[in-house]
Amino acid sequence: MPLLREHATGALAPASAARLAGVLRGILNPATVTLALDAQTLDLPPEAVSAVVDLLQRFADGQAVVVGSTDSLLTTSQAAELVGVSATYLLRLANEGVIAVEYRGTHRRFRLADALAYLETSRRAKAEKAAAAAKPAGADAEPS
Repeated sequence: MPLLREHATGALAPASAARLAGVLRGILNPATVTLALDAQTLDLPPEAVSAVVDLLQRFADGQAVVVGSTDSLLTTSQAAELVGVSATYLLRLANEGVIAVEYRGTHRRFRLADALAYLETSRRAKAEKAAAAAKPAGADAEPS
């Protein structure tokens, strides 16, 4: 079973992207979104609002978009692929308590939310480390 079930869409024409960007700038409260589709209106649940606004913003930025879905519980292989590490390393992280793991019988399962949280934390730590390495030596010292 593949990790993601995907649908790819090309970028919008520049004029369409610009119109969409203008509309998105006018949204004052993205916590509540109502969509009108084929004369039907739909109030999006809060869980979907950020995903829909993110999708529309990517189109407004002129990007092509791939939408994917996955199960909320991932196998070790699926979680490792998502996080970008080997399955062995992921199991070591789970054994050390760095990333949460659940057991279904004798099988380990990783929650999608936990894998994404680990991925975000890992990316943030790498960015901070790179920023610290880019600072010139003594940049924090006060002049005498």
